[in-house]
Amino acid sequence: MDPYLIEPPQLSDELYSTRVVLLRAVMKHPFQHESDQDNHDYLPQARNFDLEGQGSDSLSSLPHTLPTVEKLSHYLGSLGIAITTPVVIYDDTGIFSAPRVWWMLKSIGHEAVSVLNGGMPAWKNAGFTLNAEPASPGRNRLYEAQPQAGWFVDKSAVLDAISSSVQIIDARSPDRFAGRAREPRAGVVSGHVPGSKNLPFAILLEQNKFKSASELATLFSRAGIDITQPMIVLCGSGVTACIVGMAALICGAKQVSVYDGSWSEWGSCDECPVETLGD
Repeated sequence: MDPYLIEPPQLSDELYSTRVVLLRAVMKHPFQHESDQDNHDYLPQARNFDLEGQGSDSLSSLPHTLPTVEKLSHYLGSLGIAITTPVVIYDDTGIFSAPRVWWMLKSIGHEAVSVLNGGMPAWKNAGFTLNAEPASPGRNRLYEAQPQAGWFVDKSAVLDAISSSVQIIDARSPDRFAGRAREPRAGVVSGHVPGSKNLPFAILLEQNKFKSASELATLFSRAGIDITQPMIVLCGSGVTACIVGMAALICGAKQVSVYDGSWSEWGSCDECPVETLGD
């Protein structure tokens, strides 16, 4: 199984030739009307992975932050997944929340995990089978996590990066990066981390799928980002940053971290420096 992306025809074959488990990355899309998010279709054998619930740290004041290794392991085990289980993650939008779940699994040592490129829309367009209900997880499994350093970093790592050669990449829209748009969360100022570069996640996608590796590499280069050098990616709440991070890895980057607190934390932090394009 490809370490990053799988296309619908290949996944259709995998469903009948391996014991792959499908996870539907469930998250309210902040840029869509709620009625547009109603969906009662599931890929065969798919189980819900709730990023608004057990898939995030319920004790954190910040949205979508990483649960503890113990809680994440327990959640995956309750979904019938062990660390050796082949997993494919998809979301209903195409590419939105699935890379976040992929990033989380990689951070605890899961090797056989991919994202369905194009998600539910691509699967439907290919005419493959759909179910009306999620699959039963079956019996609980013991998930023996093997935590991996570097996939996620905290605020202190970003503060250190400002005065180092580590590149800081912001996946938010140009207006939010520039400080021209108000932040959607109360108490969060507008702007960006000093010295960071803007690469909006949306330009890496075409028809809800990742662009080709060569096209992605060109977009990183145009943004002034050297994929051979270490980078930290952030966004609003640490979800779409994983799209940019995954794209960098697809291009061959080796040292990519996601700032888990992202702008929700940085923009509400009194000691964190902030720039706007007017500064």
